[in-house]
Order: sequence, then structure tokens, then C-alpha cells
Amino acid sequence: MPLTNGMAQTIAQALMPICFCILLGWMAGKTKVMPTEYGRALARFVVLFALPIALFIAATKANPRDIFDIRTFLALLAGFGLTFVIGWLGARHLFRHNETDRAVQALACSFPNISYCGPPVLVAAVGNSALLMVVTGNLVAALVIVPIALVVMARNAKHEAKKVSFVGAVARALRQPLLLLPVAGALFAVAGIGLPPLAVTSAKEIGVAAGGTALFALGLILSEAPLRLDREIIFNVLVKNVIQPSVILAVGYALGLRGANLAQAFLLGVLPTAAEVSAIAVARNAYAEKVAGSTTASVLASIVTISVGVAIARFLQS
Repeated sequence: MPLTNGMAQTIAQALMPICFCILLGWMAGKTKVMPTEYGRALARFVVLFALPIALFIAATKANPRDIFDIRTFLALLAGFGLTFVIGWLGARHLFRHNETDRAVQALACSFPNISYCGPPVLVAAVGNSALLMVVTGNLVAALVIVPIALVVMARNAKHEAKKVSFVGAVARALRQPLLLLPVAGALFAVAGIGLPPLAVTSAKEIGVAAGGTALFALGLILSEAPLRLDREIIFNVLVKNVIQPSVILAVGYALGLRGANLAQAFLLGVLPTAAEVSAIAVARNAYAEKVAGSTTASVLASIVTISVGVAIARFLQS
């Protein structure tokens, strides 16, 4: 399939900021300007502050009637959920990881980089109206697959003293900002409670730092552990970049989604793995090197998957 100028520009807009931030972090680590162990602190900043606030703001500003379209929700839930399960089963039966590492690998297979890559890809293929899908996709990820992973991590802490029962793990996950704030934002939206403009402006200063900081931290990790393309990373990329969009497309079509609605849901699946997964891995000290390699490989593979995805999205709308 020929790569048109418009498609090349779409891919560049989606991927160049990601590559730049990763490269900057890699250079900082390689030149010893910033010690690689600082990546853990940066990851904790993303997981505890920047990302929860960014998701909270996005949730409060959304229209519940548009966000919670049942067919779109179920299509995304099927795509995100099934690839999470495939990643989990692969981690258990093929790669023999412990449960905490399984949870992170499952996230690497199911959590797309919606905030960074979503807007340029969806706007180019569908139009400005597709930006709402960015909020919907983030909420499905934040309210479903991330909480499951957090519960598993709390249930299977590496230190015996920190292990808790299932009920305790759920309670601990509910106290995590990464779950608590998106839920609170969704409740604000449902109740029709708007935030004062000054509060939104103030919070945005932290929220907008989530993506760039996570990518910079990913670069720091890669500077110490260079990318090695093995069968596990290939497995993660295939599940995320190929199987996920295929599931969303098939389930969405079966549920009656058509045209632009089906196209924009499908496009979320072709996006690469979110850098925030790497931040979660580093912050929890679990599966960090593999998820860094998987995220980078997924970004590179998305040059192809975004190209094919945009072409399919335009066909769906024709």
C-alpha cells in the first residue's frame, strides 16, 4: 500500500513526539547527565500524580451520553479486555512469569497510547468529532484494565509483609490515585458538576506532563537496557498492534457500529503501547526491561499498523 503524503504526515504527528521524548531520555542516561535510577522517581510521579490528574480532567469535561454509548463501550471493552487476557495467559503459560509480572505484561498487550497518539490519528482519519473517542478509550482503560492490574499487584506484592487478601487488594487499588481520580471525574460528569476554570488550568499543568515524563523515563530505562527483539516482545507487539484492533473491529461491527463510529473505535487499537505502562512497571519494580522493549517495538510497528489502520478507517466511512 503506497504511503501518501497525508498519511505520512499523520504518522509523523503521532510518533515523532514519542520518539523525541524517548531519545532525549536515552541520551540523558547514556551521557550520564541524569542517572538511570532517576527513572523510578519519574515513573512514580507519572503514576501517582500526572496521569491520574490528566484522566480526572478528561473525565470531568466529557458528556456522559456521548462517552457511555453501549456499543462503543462494549467494542473497546472486548478489544482491551481480550488482549489483556491473552497477555496474561501468554505470561503464565509461555513465559512463566509471576503474577505481578503477568499483570504488567497484560497491560503492555492491552493499554494503547491514546492520549499521545490518539488525537492526530483520529482527527486525520475521521475529523475533530473523533476526539471524544480519546476520552472514552482512556476511561475504559482507566476504569477496567488498570484496576485489574493494580489489584493483582497489591495481591502479589514481592515482600511477604505487603501481601494482602483479595478484598484488601481491591480496597488498596481503590485508594490508588490512578483509579480513584478517573472514577471521581466520571462521577462529576454524570452529576453535571463542572470544575472552576481556574482549577482546570491549575491541574492541567501537572496533567500534561504525564505523557512526556513517562516517555523520558522509558528512554532512561532503554539507555541501561538496550532493545532486544525476542519472541516475548514480538508476542506483546502482535497482541497489541494486530489482535487488539482486529477484535475491536469485529465486535464493533457485530454490535452494529458503522461508519465513523466504527472507524474511530477501531483506530484506538492500532495505536502503540502506552508509555505509562512502562512507568507503572518501573514504579512497581516489575517487568520493567521487557515492557520498555515492548513499548519501543510497538511504537516502531505502529508505523505500519497506523498506516493500514487509517486506510481501513477511510474505507469504513466510504
